[in-house]
Amino acid sequence: MKIAVLFTTNTDLRQVYRKDWQGRDLNDHAFSVMKALSSLGHKPLEYHANLNLFKRFKSEKHKLDLVFNLVDDGFYSKSKLEPHVPAILDLLGIRYTGSNYVGLSLCANKARAKKIMNYHKIPTPRFQIFYKSDEKICDLRFPLIVKPVEEDSSVGIRSDSVVKNKTDLRNKIRTVLKDYKQGALVEEFIEGREFNVGVLGDKKKLVLPVSEISFEGFPKDKPKIINYDAKWNKETIEYTTTNRIFPNISDNLRQKLIECSMAAGDALLCRDYYRVDFRVDVRGRPYVLEVNPNPDISEDAGLAGMAAQAGLNYAQMIDYIIRSARKRKPMIDA
Repeated sequence: MKIAVLFTTNTDLRQVYRKDWQGRDLNDHAFSVMKALSSLGHKPLEYHANLNLFKRFKSEKHKLDLVFNLVDDGFYSKSKLEPHVPAILDLLGIRYTGSNYVGLSLCANKARAKKIMNYHKIPTPRFQIFYKSDEKICDLRFPLIVKPVEEDSSVGIRSDSVVKNKTDLRNKIRTVLKDYKQGALVEEFIEGREFNVGVLGDKKKLVLPVSEISFEGFPKDKPKIINYDAKWNKETIEYTTTNRIFPNISDNLRQKLIECSMAAGDALLCRDYYRVDFRVDVRGRPYVLEVNPNPDISEDAGLAGMAAQAGLNYAQMIDYIIRSARKRKPMIDA
């Protein structure tokens, strides 16, 4: 098949994110996918997400069998515009991998996603959204964690994002409002273990082995969270002391994590591949922190690691995603 690999050239990141571009300004995932596609016998074609996108796809779509959508950092690196890309492909009647614009939109705002999960009785930490730093604090129990409400990839999350008193809370909310020009999500911080569940497929889903983030050796004076440094800055102690492991956990806990992942993915219209992040408290109760449609698909990222644990090498994982996407008909016959 001729497959367009669509991605953002991340040179824009430094302009859009003054503090959150290190480590994210590479396109390794796109080149890894193209290499895997070639090994599977497909012909990958490089497409950049820019203002010529609609015109190019309109004129060349008859040459393509599928688009592998890797615009997970947003159009021109603006995360709010991520859902617009599959919307364009739908208008043109082109098949593509990953969630559609509705699913991406539902997950793009963390508060909206949490409200949907609450409606479906999927456990998630209690929360409040602040658009002003002096808004009344509702019935939340410290410690709390403060995040930009419309970012992912740990953008805006630092060690001081976990706060234990009202003064630090107000200061951190003020920082998020100023630096990211969006609401601040404040949620109860769940002390405990952190797990990830990856899912492949659409109508028929494959749940990958449950992984855990090990914080062994993590600095004792910092909260055990996947902050920006832990996720992206390879030279930091936070990065080197957060590792993916595949623990022996009880069947009961595993089943709870899987059931919550499936329910959250269905409620938020995720498809082809997604990852659900959890915290499990000291009493063994899981809480969904975030649902990630179209997550990082780099060879060293969590999803590929979970697929490998399930016996799928990287190319086989990419093939699984392609086969899932190919089963869908385009939204319109354009």
